[in-house]
Amino acid sequence: MKKSSLFLIAGLIVAWAMDILFYKKPFGIAFTIWIVLALVLLFLIGALEKVKPTWQTIFLALLTAAFSLGPLFRVEPFTRLLSSVIALIGLMLVAATYQNGYWIWFRIIDYITQFFTLVGASFSRALAILFPPKDKNEESAELTDQTHKHRKNAMFWSIFRGIGLALPVIFIFAVLLAAADPIFENRLTQILNFFKIENLVEYLFRFFYILLFAYIFTGVFLHAIYPNQHLERPDPNKPWIKTFLGNIETSIVLSGVNILFFTFLLIQFRYFFGGKTNISLSGYTYSEYARRGFGELIAVAVISLLLYLALNGITTNNSRKHAIRFTALSAILFVQVLIILYSGFQRLALYESAYGFSRLRTYSTVFIPWLAFLIVAVVALEIIKKQGMFPLALMTAILGFTASMIFINVDSFIASKNIQRAILSDQEGYALDYTYLIQLSNDALPVIMDAYKNKNEAIRNPSAAFLACRWNQYSNPNSSLPWQGFNFPDQITRNLLRQNQAALENFPISSPNEYGAKFITIGNQQYDCYPQAGGLD
Repeated sequence: MKKSSLFLIAGLIVAWAMDILFYKKPFGIAFTIWIVLALVLLFLIGALEKVKPTWQTIFLALLTAAFSLGPLFRVEPFTRLLSSVIALIGLMLVAATYQNGYWIWFRIIDYITQFFTLVGASFSRALAILFPPKDKNEESAELTDQTHKHRKNAMFWSIFRGIGLALPVIFIFAVLLAAADPIFENRLTQILNFFKIENLVEYLFRFFYILLFAYIFTGVFLHAIYPNQHLERPDPNKPWIKTFLGNIETSIVLSGVNILFFTFLLIQFRYFFGGKTNISLSGYTYSEYARRGFGELIAVAVISLLLYLALNGITTNNSRKHAIRFTALSAILFVQVLIILYSGFQRLALYESAYGFSRLRTYSTVFIPWLAFLIVAVVALEIIKKQGMFPLALMTAILGFTASMIFINVDSFIASKNIQRAILSDQEGYALDYTYLIQLSNDALPVIMDAYKNKNEAIRNPSAAFLACRWNQYSNPNSSLPWQGFNFPDQITRNLLRQNQAALENFPISSPNEYGAKFITIGNQQYDCYPQAGGLD
């Protein structure tokens, strides 16, 4: 290392920023700032240490920064969680593969290994800076310039460690002396009141966890720029466990599953794909048939994928004939799985037409196409004998699913679809479900604002209640959030509500009842301002 202090300073900055941005602060733009700050510091240290990242690392860093924007543009909980987790994993992967960019060629086992290697480095690597080894040159009579520099660094870290050890000792003695002498206690209290002594415990907690995370992040920076060992580029197609299952046994398993799936699909074609009449004759309504078994069909697809991965990893294919048979049976399996997925997608569409859209149903609607993409990718990799690239295909599917969730805007999509569905109420008998509506986040507010202008009272009244309840919430002087929690949906919401303030004040909110709940009455209908649990499954 040319400048070891750079790593500690960077670790301290990231840890301190984490405290400023996240401690008792709402989630929002702060997350994006912290991710970008960590990436910038990592690349800055690399430039100063003259360690160049690969293009794969730069690409991954840009992806990580892009997904960190999720909490800035969406407030729907699952989308926020998913994009944040992806950004954190991306940040860890950038640190683990900064020098080589081998993440593209990693197998599943390589991802797991590198994760634990990074965790281990985060707790061990900074020790070399905090407790540097003794320089043997110090024993020589003639000291070199490098030795003088080493001594200065050693003195700095000695002072730093001394202060760290002295603070808790001084604190204990100060408490005892204050208890022993009232005059000393009075003077000490005056001094500490300047620093808000009532928050002393909180300050100490924050001080020590900042130091702890600074130590951890320093280790991460060190591991990223100067890994302990040189890593050879992994071969994705190299098995990581010894195969032990024969091709005959595997063929029997795949054949049996294929026969079962084929039998199921025959029944599906007769009943499900055959139309409403065949289902009604069996004693089910169309909506009941659609509701039952959707989750099980998705589970079948996922388990089939896991079964293939397991068999592919443990099966010994000694000849070309064996390999062709395994590929053929796997391809037939996945073709049937894709048909089953389509069946599940159709069931979901029927379910949504019967009961409306919810978050879970929307997640599933987005998830199924990406699962189908992954299955098609697996079949293609099996045919070209590049099965080891499955982790890259899986990563692509996960990133695609997350990006789709961000771009679709789940809550806005739900509101739009349910409002459109309710507009057809005269023909189909559907109504706008306020229970679903009130649980949606501010992502949906622009759509609901448009619905408020609809002349149909069945659409306008629930929308007005939603907006009036939100205005009551945001008109509260205590509703303003610190800048760390800034996000675009909340800002857009505030602007739209202010623009329509005069109209919304025509819908007064009742005082809290004995249970602390507020509600609004429009026409003959009472609308609660607080969502009821369980409405978005």
